[in-house]
Amino acid sequence: MRAVFIRFIDCEGPGILEPLLREAGYRVSYQNAYDRRIHLMPEIHLNFDLIVMLGGPQSVADPNEQEFFKPYYDIVKNLVALPNKKLIGICLGSQIIAKALGANVRPGTKGPETGFSDLQILKPEHPIFSGIQKESVLAFHLHEDIFDIPVGAEHLLASDFYANQMFAYKNRIFAFQTHLEPTLEMLNVWQSVHKDFIAKGNGDFSEIANKQKVMAETAKTIFRNIIKL
Repeated sequence: MRAVFIRFIDCEGPGILEPLLREAGYRVSYQNAYDRRIHLMPEIHLNFDLIVMLGGPQSVADPNEQEFFKPYYDIVKNLVALPNKKLIGICLGSQIIAKALGANVRPGTKGPETGFSDLQILKPEHPIFSGIQKESVLAFHLHEDIFDIPVGAEHLLASDFYANQMFAYKNRIFAFQTHLEPTLEMLNVWQSVHKDFIAKGNGDFSEIANKQKVMAETAKTIFRNIIKL
């Protein structure tokens, strides 16, 4: 099996997700969308069993970026028609999925959502939550744009700040507005790279090492369940 990570900024990589894929027998490749000299691999939806679109500073809500995003919208639309393929979108990747599925993506009225918070599990019976005995999971946020839940999708995670944090579509396409994937090293880098954006929010950045460890425990379960579906 083959998986590809599409990165929209170099510091937002796969985190804990890559070793889980390798553990499951996937060969892993990368596509660096932030390098605009590089063109998207032709028919990428046919060449990989799993595509993961990661986070980045670009905005799906920016009308001037639509030409850049068009190939990624096309990936989503193509994968919808292929029953044996999976797609995971994280942060910007989730917004690409939402828009490609016809949902509205826009800046949130409360401003940036940053730092750690608990997310409510809305459908604990869903198979991606198998093995999780809690009503919420700890997650990390670094976004301002938000999405509506597309028609036909299942709303699975919610926060008090912005309700729409995750949805699944046909149990093959999974969109996470929130971040579950960061390692501690990634979070430390993000605090420097994204310091100006973080300063606009009021998020919880206390006890990062301990909270990342707690977050990773449930995140690994969720990602492993998605991989097995």
